[in-house]
Order: sequence, then C-alpha cells, then structure tokens
Amino acid sequence: MKAAIAILLSMASLAAGQSSTQSFEDLARAAQQAYNAQHDDDAARLFADAVKLKPDFTQGWWAIGMINYQHDRYPECRDALTHMVALDATAAPGFALLGLCEFRTKQYDLAFQHLKKAHMLVSVRDAGGPLLDMANYHLGMLLTQQGSFELAEDINIQVALKGQNNPDMMFAVGLAPLRLAILPQDVPKNQHEVVAMAGKAYWDLITQPPDQTEADFKALLAAYPKFPNVHFFYGTYLAAHHPEQSVPEFLAELKIQPDSVPARVSLALQYITDGKIAEATKYAREAIALSPDSVGSQLALGAALHASGDDKDALSAYEAAEKLAPDSSQVRLYLVNAYRAVGRVDDMRRERAEYDRIKSAEQNWP
Repeated sequence: MKAAIAILLSMASLAAGQSSTQSFEDLARAAQQAYNAQHDDDAARLFADAVKLKPDFTQGWWAIGMINYQHDRYPECRDALTHMVALDATAAPGFALLGLCEFRTKQYDLAFQHLKKAHMLVSVRDAGGPLLDMANYHLGMLLTQQGSFELAEDINIQVALKGQNNPDMMFAVGLAPLRLAILPQDVPKNQHEVVAMAGKAYWDLITQPPDQTEADFKALLAAYPKFPNVHFFYGTYLAAHHPEQSVPEFLAELKIQPDSVPARVSLALQYITDGKIAEATKYAREAIALSPDSVGSQLALGAALHASGDDKDALSAYEAAEKLAPDSSQVRLYLVNAYRAVGRVDDMRRERAEYDRIKSAEQNWP
C-alpha cells in the first residue's frame, strides 16, 4: 500500500512539473507573439507571468525592461534589467539599458558603473549598435559631470563618430573641453551659445576636414575670447596639430584664469618638447602647489625632472602620482621606466606586473 502511494505521489509530482513547464512555454510563446505584434501591455504582463514561473528567464527580463523603457517607465525598466544582468554578467546590452534607466531616475553613480561596464564589454573594434552608442553618449556626460574631462573626451570621440550630427550630442560634448563639470540640462542659459560652439568645434575636429575645425575655433575665440578654458581648448588642439603655436594660447588662458592647473601642466609638457626644461619644471611645480592632488601635475614634474637628468627626483614625483592614482596603468608604466632609470630592477619588475594586471582589468577602457 505504501509503495503504491509513493508511486502515485511520484507520478503526480512529475505531472505537475510537466504542467508547469508547459505553462511557462505557453506564456513565453504568447508573450513573444504579443511583443512582435506591438501589444506591449499584454506582452509585459505575459513576460511578467513567465519570469515568475522561471526566474532565470533572461530573455523575459530583457523584454520587460525594453517595453518599460520604450514607455518611459524607468523604475520598472531598471528593476527588470537588474534581474537580467544578475543572470548574465556578460550582457552588454543589459548593462547599457540598465544604466540608461538609472540615468533617467537620476541614480548617476549606479548609472556610471553600469554604462562603464557595458562599454568595457564591447571592443571599440566591434559595432556595438545604437543602444551601445546611446550608452556611450550618456557615459560621456557622466564622466564630464565627475570632472574626468580627458576620459570624457576619449568617449566622446566614439560618440561623434557615430552620432550623425545629433544636435543634443553636439551640445553635450562641448562641456568637457570647456571643463564644465555639469550635465547639459544644467547649463545656464547665458552659456548655451559658448557650449554649443565648443561642441561644434570638438565634433568637427573628429568628423570634418581641418579647415572646418580651424574656422570653428576662430569663431569661438572671436565670440568668447575671455570665457574660461576657450584658449585652453584651442591650445590643446594646437598642441596635437601645430605644437609650435600652442604656448601662446596656454599663456593667454593663464591671463584669464591665473590659477589654472591644466594650462600649467600643458605648458610644462610643451616646454619639455621644446627643450625648455627650466620653464617646464617651473610650471609643473606651480601646478602642484596649486593642486597637490593633481596626478597630471606630478607626472609633468616627473617628466621635466627626467628630461633634466634628475631621475631620482623624477622617481619621487612618479611615486607621488602612484599614491594619488594607484589603479592607473599609465602611472604604473611611468614608474616602470623610472625604476629602470635608477637601476631598481626588482621594483621595476613589480611595477611591470602591476601594470600588466591593471591594463588587463582596464580592457576596452576608455
């Protein structure tokens, strides 16, 4: 008798399992059909029922997130995509959409983490598609808001290459070269024009012939000769394309912003190239005095001291930079060369190992 009951219970359990599986398959099929027919509310409800039966249904969480995103229901989108990326840590589109939803809900720290993750999961050699392009656009805005202007400009190169002259994108990329650590919607009305002009100059620098870029800069300088960082922006362009013309622009920036650290760092680097090591060292030391926590200032001083033959003090500058930015592969590489220069082979090998480790972790970044 007991054996018969056990068999019946086993059969009932198996039948329930088959029914549950069939129910999930029916729901998933109906949900996809509703989604394909653009019956979004029905599709969202059916996908929600499906993930209740099968919580690891990654496609279902993605569909729920996408439907909610398309209807501007960003908290619901965010919650669905949080489930998705927990199931698949390699899903670049999932991290991208999650970050975009968090951007809309003004959870900027989380948005940055997830947009960065999406960016790092896709090689710059691969076509990420419109969703990943939109994610990079928002990532660039968040880097600008954080004050990571150089990284923002690196990301914005990709934005410009794929943005098809989108006016909002062109405006947004104007903030980083002017070193305005705000989001586009926070730009004061009386600064809209200068940001737009800077954005056009940066966009055209990436996408248009040099003559157009030169015309953009001339217009920007003519309209806003005393706006902070306009001369600095032009100077950085010249440093890359006409380095012999860059110093006057950096000096002009110092007349407008006497405490400008970036202008001093740029002057130091250009003077090293020009062989004016005493001037380079002077401006690098001034930059450090104004901003002791500036990694770029320490690197500029290290480069100037190395150029003067003072490798011991150059090493001290690079070690100071490493304390400020221990996770920077660039700083570690400077240290590798600095330790080699003073003959500290074991330290050189240790830093080389750290460089390799960090560089591997930074794959596809920025």
